[in-house]
Amino acid sequence: MINEFKPVINNRNFRFLWVSQILSQLSINIMNFVFLIKLFEVTGSAISTSLLWVAYSLPAILIGPFASAIVDLTDKRKVLFITNFLQALTILLYAIFPHANIFILYEVVFIYSLLNQFYVPAEAASLPSILPKEKLTQGNSLFFLTQQGSLILGFGVAGLIKHYLGFNNTLFVCSFFLFVAFISTIFLPKLTSGNKVPKQFEEAVTKFFRHIFEGYQFIKNERKVFTPVLMLICFQVALQISIVEVPIIAKNLLSIPLNTAGIYLLVPAGIGAILGAMLLPKLIARGWRKKRIIDNSLLIIGIIILVFTFIIPTLPYYFRVILSFLSIMLLGLSFFGVIIPSQTYLQEWTPKELRGRVFGNFWFLVAVLSVVPVVFAGSIVEILGVRFFLFLISSVAISIYIVSKKYGDRFLSG
Repeated sequence: MINEFKPVINNRNFRFLWVSQILSQLSINIMNFVFLIKLFEVTGSAISTSLLWVAYSLPAILIGPFASAIVDLTDKRKVLFITNFLQALTILLYAIFPHANIFILYEVVFIYSLLNQFYVPAEAASLPSILPKEKLTQGNSLFFLTQQGSLILGFGVAGLIKHYLGFNNTLFVCSFFLFVAFISTIFLPKLTSGNKVPKQFEEAVTKFFRHIFEGYQFIKNERKVFTPVLMLICFQVALQISIVEVPIIAKNLLSIPLNTAGIYLLVPAGIGAILGAMLLPKLIARGWRKKRIIDNSLLIIGIIILVFTFIIPTLPYYFRVILSFLSIMLLGLSFFGVIIPSQTYLQEWTPKELRGRVFGNFWFLVAVLSVVPVVFAGSIVEILGVRFFLFLISSVAISIYIVSKKYGDRFLSG
Protein backbone atom coordinates (compact mmCIF):
# COMPACT_ATOMS: atom_id res chain seq x y z
CA MET A 1 0.00 0.00 0.00
CA ILE A 2 2.80 2.44 0.91
CA ASN A 3 4.44 1.85 -2.48
CA GLU A 4 1.29 3.15 -4.20
CA PHE A 5 1.59 6.46 -2.36
CA LYS A 6 5.38 6.82 -2.57
CA PRO A 7 5.43 8.56 -5.99
CA VAL A 8 2.90 11.09 -4.71
CA ILE A 9 4.64 11.73 -1.37
CA ASN A 10 8.02 11.95 -3.12
CA ASN A 11 6.62 14.71 -5.32
CA ARG A 12 8.21 17.84 -3.82
CA ASN A 13 5.42 20.20 -4.87
CA PHE A 14 2.74 17.87 -3.55
CA ARG A 15 4.44 17.86 -0.14
CA PHE A 16 4.40 21.67 0.00
CA LEU A 17 0.69 21.75 -0.89
CA TRP A 18 -0.03 18.87 1.49
CA VAL A 19 1.62 20.65 4.46
CA SER A 20 -0.54 23.69 3.77
CA GLN A 21 -3.67 21.55 3.60
CA ILE A 22 -2.90 19.65 6.82
CA LEU A 23 -2.10 22.74 8.88
CA SER A 24 -5.04 24.71 7.47
CA GLN A 25 -7.46 21.88 8.29
CA LEU A 26 -5.98 21.38 11.76
CA SER A 27 -6.20 25.10 12.52
CA ILE A 28 -9.82 25.50 11.46
CA ASN A 29 -10.95 22.44 13.44
CA ILE A 30 -9.15 23.53 16.63
CA MET A 31 -10.45 27.08 16.17
CA ASN A 32 -14.04 25.93 15.60
CA PHE A 33 -13.99 23.73 18.69
CA VAL A 34 -12.59 26.35 21.07
CA PHE A 35 -14.94 28.99 19.65
CA LEU A 36 -17.93 26.71 20.24
CA ILE A 37 -16.80 26.04 23.82
CA LYS A 38 -16.14 29.73 24.48
CA LEU A 39 -19.51 30.81 23.12
CA PHE A 40 -21.40 28.24 25.13
CA GLU A 41 -19.43 29.08 28.31
CA VAL A 42 -20.22 32.79 27.97
CA THR A 43 -23.77 32.72 26.59
CA GLY A 44 -25.10 29.30 27.61
CA SER A 45 -27.09 29.40 24.38
CA ALA A 46 -27.20 26.75 21.69
CA ILE A 47 -28.48 29.39 19.26
CA SER A 48 -25.20 31.31 19.57
CA THR A 49 -23.26 28.21 18.51
CA SER A 50 -25.60 27.65 15.55
CA LEU A 51 -25.00 31.21 14.41
CA LEU A 52 -21.28 30.43 14.35
CA TRP A 53 -21.96 27.96 11.54
CA VAL A 54 -24.04 30.62 9.74
CA ALA A 55 -21.14 33.08 10.02
CA TYR A 56 -18.85 30.48 8.47
CA SER A 57 -21.26 29.66 5.61
CA LEU A 58 -22.30 33.19 4.69
CA PRO A 59 -19.13 34.11 2.72
CA ALA A 60 -19.58 31.07 0.48
CA ILE A 61 -23.04 32.35 -0.44
CA LEU A 62 -21.94 35.96 -0.89
CA ILE A 63 -18.69 35.60 -2.84
CA GLY A 64 -18.11 31.90 -3.53
CA PRO A 65 -18.57 32.03 -7.33
CA PHE A 66 -16.72 35.37 -7.63
CA ALA A 67 -13.78 34.01 -5.64
CA SER A 68 -13.56 30.91 -7.81
CA ALA A 69 -13.58 33.03 -10.98
CA ILE A 70 -10.74 35.14 -9.59
CA VAL A 71 -8.78 31.95 -8.82
CA ASP A 72 -8.98 30.94 -12.49
CA LEU A 73 -7.65 34.35 -13.57
CA THR A 74 -4.67 34.43 -11.21
CA ASP A 75 -1.65 32.41 -10.13
CA LYS A 76 -3.03 29.82 -7.68
CA ARG A 77 0.27 29.79 -5.79
CA LYS A 78 -0.19 33.47 -4.94
CA VAL A 79 -3.79 32.85 -3.89
CA LEU A 80 -2.67 30.06 -1.55
CA PHE A 81 0.10 31.90 0.27
CA ILE A 82 -1.80 35.22 0.49
CA THR A 83 -4.88 33.56 2.01
CA ASN A 84 -2.81 31.49 4.47
CA PHE A 85 -0.96 34.60 5.59
CA LEU A 86 -4.12 36.71 6.02
CA GLN A 87 -5.87 33.90 7.91
CA ALA A 88 -2.89 33.62 10.27
CA LEU A 89 -2.96 37.40 10.77
CA THR A 90 -6.73 37.45 11.43
CA ILE A 91 -6.50 34.88 14.22
CA LEU A 92 -3.37 36.50 15.64
CA LEU A 93 -5.01 39.94 15.91
CA TYR A 94 -7.99 38.48 17.78
CA ALA A 95 -5.72 36.51 20.13
CA ILE A 96 -3.68 39.64 20.97
CA PHE A 97 -6.71 41.31 22.55
CA PRO A 98 -7.87 38.86 25.26
CA HIS A 99 -10.65 41.12 26.57
CA ALA A 100 -12.33 41.76 23.23
CA ASN A 101 -16.09 41.29 23.05
CA ILE A 102 -16.93 37.61 22.68
CA PHE A 103 -19.18 38.29 19.69
CA ILE A 104 -16.25 39.63 17.67
CA LEU A 105 -15.33 36.00 17.08
CA TYR A 106 -18.26 35.87 14.64
CA GLU A 107 -16.39 38.47 12.61
CA VAL A 108 -13.18 36.43 12.90
CA VAL A 109 -14.95 33.34 11.58
CA PHE A 110 -16.57 35.39 8.80
CA ILE A 111 -13.22 36.84 7.66
CA TYR A 112 -11.50 33.45 7.89
CA SER A 113 -14.25 31.84 5.80
CA LEU A 114 -14.14 34.75 3.35
CA LEU A 115 -10.47 34.02 2.71
CA ASN A 116 -11.23 30.31 2.52
CA GLN A 117 -13.46 30.95 -0.51
CA PHE A 118 -10.23 31.69 -2.38
CA TYR A 119 -8.04 29.09 -0.68
CA VAL A 120 -10.25 26.00 -1.18
CA PRO A 121 -10.81 26.24 -4.97
CA ALA A 122 -7.14 27.22 -5.45
CA GLU A 123 -6.03 24.14 -3.50
CA ALA A 124 -8.38 21.76 -5.36
CA ALA A 125 -7.45 23.26 -8.74
CA SER A 126 -3.71 23.07 -7.97
CA LEU A 127 -3.59 19.33 -7.31
CA PRO A 128 -4.12 18.23 -10.96
CA SER A 129 -1.36 20.64 -12.04
CA ILE A 130 1.08 19.12 -9.55
CA LEU A 131 0.31 15.41 -9.98
CA PRO A 132 0.02 13.32 -13.16
CA LYS A 133 -3.50 12.16 -14.03
CA GLU A 134 -2.85 8.54 -13.02
CA LYS A 135 -1.83 9.64 -9.49
CA LEU A 136 -4.82 11.88 -8.74
CA THR A 137 -6.66 9.11 -6.87
CA GLN A 138 -3.72 8.68 -4.47
CA GLY A 139 -3.37 12.45 -4.08
CA ASN A 140 -7.07 12.93 -3.35
CA SER A 141 -6.99 9.96 -0.98
CA LEU A 142 -4.15 11.52 1.03
CA PHE A 143 -5.95 14.88 1.07
CA PHE A 144 -9.21 13.32 2.24
CA LEU A 145 -7.40 11.18 4.80
CA THR A 146 -5.60 14.15 6.35
CA GLN A 147 -8.83 16.17 6.21
CA GLN A 148 -10.61 13.54 8.30
CA GLY A 149 -7.55 13.03 10.51
CA SER A 150 -7.34 16.77 11.14
CA LEU A 151 -11.01 16.80 12.10
CA ILE A 152 -10.52 14.01 14.65
CA LEU A 153 -7.19 15.31 15.95
CA GLY A 154 -8.34 18.94 15.97
CA PHE A 155 -11.51 18.28 17.95
CA GLY A 156 -9.66 15.75 20.11
CA VAL A 157 -6.76 17.97 21.22
CA ALA A 158 -8.51 21.36 21.12
CA GLY A 159 -10.07 20.86 24.55
CA LEU A 160 -6.75 19.77 26.07
CA ILE A 161 -4.83 22.67 24.48
CA LYS A 162 -7.44 25.15 25.72
CA HIS A 163 -7.38 23.61 29.20
CA TYR A 164 -3.59 23.76 29.60
CA LEU A 165 -2.71 26.82 27.50
CA GLY A 166 -5.87 28.91 27.73
CA PHE A 167 -8.17 30.29 25.03
CA ASN A 168 -5.86 32.98 23.64
CA ASN A 169 -2.73 30.81 23.59
CA THR A 170 -4.69 28.17 21.68
CA LEU A 171 -5.42 30.80 19.04
CA PHE A 172 -1.71 31.67 18.94
CA VAL A 173 -1.04 28.00 18.14
CA CYS A 174 -3.58 28.12 15.28
CA SER A 175 -2.02 31.30 13.94
CA PHE A 176 1.43 29.69 14.02
CA PHE A 177 0.16 26.63 12.10
CA LEU A 178 -1.26 28.90 9.40
CA PHE A 179 1.98 30.87 9.20
CA VAL A 180 3.89 27.62 8.56
CA ALA A 181 1.29 26.78 5.89
CA PHE A 182 1.99 30.19 4.34
CA ILE A 183 5.75 29.45 4.27
CA SER A 184 5.10 26.06 2.66
CA THR A 185 3.04 27.47 -0.23
CA ILE A 186 5.73 30.03 -1.07
CA PHE A 187 7.89 27.15 -2.39
CA LEU A 188 5.24 25.99 -4.88
CA PRO A 189 5.82 26.71 -8.59
CA LYS A 190 3.65 29.16 -10.50
CA LEU A 191 0.22 27.62 -11.07
CA THR A 192 -1.36 29.70 -13.82
CA SER A 193 -4.25 28.49 -15.99
CA GLY A 194 -3.48 30.50 -19.11
CA ASN A 195 -6.39 32.91 -18.58
CA LYS A 196 -5.33 36.55 -18.80
CA VAL A 197 -6.83 39.51 -16.96
CA PRO A 198 -7.91 42.23 -19.43
CA LYS A 199 -6.37 45.66 -18.95
CA GLN A 200 -9.52 47.63 -19.77
CA PHE A 201 -11.90 47.95 -16.80
CA GLU A 202 -15.11 47.31 -18.77
CA GLU A 203 -13.58 44.32 -20.49
CA ALA A 204 -12.28 43.01 -17.17
CA VAL A 205 -15.73 43.25 -15.52
CA THR A 206 -17.42 41.59 -18.50
CA LYS A 207 -14.88 38.77 -18.58
CA PHE A 208 -15.15 38.34 -14.81
CA PHE A 209 -18.91 37.67 -14.89
CA ARG A 210 -18.55 35.63 -18.06
CA HIS A 211 -16.07 33.40 -16.22
CA ILE A 212 -18.61 32.75 -13.44
CA PHE A 213 -21.37 32.01 -15.95
CA GLU A 214 -19.07 29.75 -17.97
CA GLY A 215 -18.33 27.73 -14.83
CA TYR A 216 -22.03 27.04 -14.22
CA GLN A 217 -22.68 26.40 -17.90
CA PHE A 218 -19.84 23.91 -18.04
CA ILE A 219 -21.12 22.05 -14.96
CA LYS A 220 -24.68 21.99 -16.32
CA ASN A 221 -23.84 20.92 -19.87
CA GLU A 222 -21.02 18.42 -19.29
CA ARG A 223 -22.59 15.25 -17.88
CA LYS A 224 -19.25 13.82 -16.80
CA VAL A 225 -18.84 16.91 -14.57
CA PHE A 226 -22.47 17.48 -13.56
CA THR A 227 -22.87 13.92 -12.23
CA PRO A 228 -19.94 13.92 -9.74
CA VAL A 229 -20.78 17.52 -8.71
CA LEU A 230 -24.37 16.48 -7.92
CA MET A 231 -23.12 13.41 -6.04
CA LEU A 232 -20.64 15.44 -4.00
CA ILE A 233 -23.23 18.11 -3.18
CA CYS A 234 -25.73 15.53 -1.91
CA PHE A 235 -23.15 13.89 0.34
CA GLN A 236 -21.72 17.15 1.70
CA VAL A 237 -25.22 18.43 2.59
CA ALA A 238 -26.06 15.10 4.24
CA LEU A 239 -22.79 15.25 6.19
CA GLN A 240 -23.47 18.80 7.43
CA ILE A 241 -26.94 17.81 8.63
CA SER A 242 -25.64 14.63 10.30
CA ILE A 243 -22.97 16.57 12.22
CA VAL A 244 -25.66 18.88 13.62
CA GLU A 245 -27.67 15.86 14.75
CA VAL A 246 -24.77 14.06 16.50
CA PRO A 247 -26.00 14.94 20.05
CA ILE A 248 -29.52 13.68 19.30
CA ILE A 249 -28.19 10.48 17.68
CA ALA A 250 -25.93 9.86 20.69
CA LYS A 251 -28.62 10.54 23.28
CA ASN A 252 -31.89 9.34 21.72
CA LEU A 253 -30.68 6.54 19.48
CA LEU A 254 -27.59 5.03 21.14
CA SER A 255 -28.12 6.22 24.75
CA ILE A 256 -24.45 7.07 25.20
CA PRO A 257 -23.07 10.02 27.22
CA LEU A 258 -22.93 13.27 25.24
CA ASN A 259 -19.41 14.07 26.39
CA THR A 260 -18.14 10.89 24.70
CA ALA A 261 -20.23 11.27 21.53
CA GLY A 262 -17.25 12.59 19.57
CA ILE A 263 -15.16 9.53 20.48
CA TYR A 264 -17.92 7.11 19.51
CA LEU A 265 -18.90 8.86 16.27
CA LEU A 266 -15.77 10.63 14.96
CA VAL A 267 -12.99 8.17 15.76
CA PRO A 268 -14.56 5.15 13.99
CA ALA A 269 -15.41 7.34 10.98
CA GLY A 270 -11.76 8.40 10.83
CA ILE A 271 -10.57 4.78 11.06
CA GLY A 272 -12.93 3.92 8.21
CA ALA A 273 -11.44 6.74 6.13
CA ILE A 274 -7.94 5.37 6.80
CA LEU A 275 -9.05 1.91 5.66
CA GLY A 276 -10.57 3.53 2.58
CA ALA A 277 -7.28 5.23 1.77
CA MET A 278 -5.54 1.85 2.00
CA LEU A 279 -8.14 -0.09 0.02
CA LEU A 280 -9.27 2.30 -2.73
CA PRO A 281 -5.97 2.61 -4.69
CA LYS A 282 -5.64 -1.20 -4.65
CA LEU A 283 -9.10 -1.65 -6.15
CA ILE A 284 -8.43 0.92 -8.88
CA ALA A 285 -5.04 -0.67 -9.59
CA ARG A 286 -6.82 -4.00 -10.08
CA GLY A 287 -9.06 -2.45 -12.72
CA TRP A 288 -12.15 -1.49 -10.72
CA ARG A 289 -14.04 1.38 -12.34
CA LYS A 290 -14.65 4.46 -10.20
CA LYS A 291 -18.39 4.07 -10.86
CA ARG A 292 -18.34 0.50 -9.53
CA ILE A 293 -16.68 1.67 -6.30
CA ILE A 294 -19.22 4.49 -5.93
CA ASP A 295 -22.20 2.18 -6.55
CA ASN A 296 -21.01 -0.42 -4.03
CA SER A 297 -20.29 2.30 -1.46
CA LEU A 298 -23.80 3.76 -1.89
CA LEU A 299 -25.41 0.37 -1.28
CA ILE A 300 -23.28 -0.26 1.82
CA ILE A 301 -24.15 3.20 3.19
CA GLY A 302 -27.87 2.56 2.76
CA ILE A 303 -27.77 -0.87 4.41
CA ILE A 304 -25.50 0.16 7.30
CA ILE A 305 -27.67 3.18 8.17
CA LEU A 306 -30.76 0.93 8.31
CA VAL A 307 -28.95 -1.50 10.63
CA PHE A 308 -27.59 1.39 12.71
CA THR A 309 -31.08 2.93 13.02
CA PHE A 310 -33.38 0.00 13.66
CA ILE A 311 -31.31 -2.97 14.90
CA ILE A 312 -28.31 -1.72 16.91
CA PRO A 313 -30.37 0.48 19.33
CA THR A 314 -32.34 -2.61 20.45
CA LEU A 315 -29.21 -4.51 21.57
CA PRO A 316 -27.68 -4.55 25.09
CA TYR A 317 -25.40 -1.62 25.91
CA TYR A 318 -21.99 -3.21 25.24
CA PHE A 319 -23.11 -4.83 21.99
CA ARG A 320 -24.69 -1.52 21.01
CA VAL A 321 -21.43 0.35 21.58
CA ILE A 322 -19.25 -2.20 19.74
CA LEU A 323 -21.56 -2.62 16.75
CA SER A 324 -22.21 1.12 16.44
CA PHE A 325 -18.43 1.63 16.38
CA LEU A 326 -18.04 -0.97 13.61
CA SER A 327 -20.99 0.33 11.58
CA ILE A 328 -19.76 3.93 11.71
CA MET A 329 -16.31 2.69 10.68
CA LEU A 330 -17.90 1.06 7.61
CA LEU A 331 -19.82 4.28 6.94
CA GLY A 332 -16.55 6.23 7.01
CA LEU A 333 -14.98 3.76 4.58
CA SER A 334 -18.02 3.89 2.26
CA PHE A 335 -18.22 7.67 2.43
CA PHE A 336 -14.59 7.69 1.34
CA GLY A 337 -15.56 5.34 -1.50
CA VAL A 338 -18.05 7.89 -2.85
CA ILE A 339 -16.20 11.15 -2.29
CA ILE A 340 -12.72 10.31 -3.62
CA PRO A 341 -13.70 8.60 -6.91
CA SER A 342 -16.26 11.36 -7.57
CA GLN A 343 -13.75 14.13 -6.90
CA THR A 344 -11.04 12.38 -8.95
CA TYR A 345 -13.47 11.88 -11.85
CA LEU A 346 -14.45 15.55 -11.63
CA GLN A 347 -10.81 16.68 -11.73
CA GLU A 348 -10.04 14.42 -14.68
CA TRP A 349 -12.89 15.76 -16.81
CA THR A 350 -12.54 19.45 -15.92
CA PRO A 351 -10.20 21.49 -18.15
CA LYS A 352 -7.33 23.23 -16.42
CA GLU A 353 -8.70 26.71 -17.09
CA LEU A 354 -12.09 25.86 -15.49
CA ARG A 355 -11.04 23.93 -12.37
CA GLY A 356 -11.08 26.90 -9.99
CA ARG A 357 -14.57 27.92 -11.07
CA VAL A 358 -15.95 24.39 -10.95
CA PHE A 359 -14.69 23.67 -7.42
CA GLY A 360 -15.56 27.17 -6.19
CA ASN A 361 -19.09 26.91 -7.59
CA PHE A 362 -19.39 23.46 -6.06
CA TRP A 363 -18.67 24.75 -2.54
CA PHE A 364 -20.99 27.70 -3.17
CA LEU A 365 -23.82 25.29 -4.02
CA VAL A 366 -23.03 23.18 -0.94
CA ALA A 367 -23.26 26.28 1.28
CA VAL A 368 -26.52 27.49 -0.29
CA LEU A 369 -28.23 24.11 -0.27
CA SER A 370 -27.19 23.21 3.29
CA VAL A 371 -28.11 26.45 5.10
CA VAL A 372 -31.83 25.77 5.54
CA PRO A 373 -31.49 22.02 6.35
CA VAL A 374 -28.70 22.61 8.88
CA VAL A 375 -30.34 25.55 10.64
CA PHE A 376 -33.71 23.79 10.88
CA ALA A 377 -32.42 20.22 11.26
CA GLY A 378 -33.21 20.21 14.97
CA SER A 379 -36.83 21.16 14.35
CA ILE A 380 -37.16 18.63 11.53
CA VAL A 381 -35.87 15.83 13.75
CA GLU A 382 -38.10 16.96 16.64
CA ILE A 383 -41.17 16.67 14.40
CA LEU A 384 -40.32 13.54 12.40
CA GLY A 385 -37.88 11.82 14.77
CA VAL A 386 -34.23 10.88 14.36
CA ARG A 387 -35.08 7.41 13.06
CA PHE A 388 -37.14 8.84 10.22
CA PHE A 389 -34.31 11.26 9.45
CA LEU A 390 -31.77 8.43 9.16
CA PHE A 391 -34.23 6.25 7.25
CA LEU A 392 -34.63 9.10 4.75
CA ILE A 393 -30.84 9.33 4.23
CA SER A 394 -30.66 5.56 3.81
CA SER A 395 -33.49 5.60 1.27
CA VAL A 396 -31.80 8.34 -0.74
CA ALA A 397 -28.48 6.41 -0.82
CA ILE A 398 -30.16 3.18 -1.96
CA SER A 399 -32.28 5.05 -4.54
CA ILE A 400 -29.18 6.70 -6.02
CA TYR A 401 -27.52 3.28 -6.15
CA ILE A 402 -30.47 1.77 -8.07
CA VAL A 403 -30.65 4.67 -10.53
CA SER A 404 -26.88 4.66 -11.03
CA LYS A 405 -26.77 0.90 -11.68
CA LYS A 406 -29.64 1.07 -14.16
CA TYR A 407 -29.05 4.34 -16.00
CA GLY A 408 -25.61 5.64 -14.93
CA ASP A 409 -23.52 4.45 -17.87
CA ARG A 410 -26.08 5.53 -20.46
CA PHE A 411 -26.43 8.96 -18.84
CA LEU A 412 -22.68 9.57 -18.74
CA SER A 413 -22.26 8.49 -22.34
CA GLY A 414 -25.10 10.74 -23.48
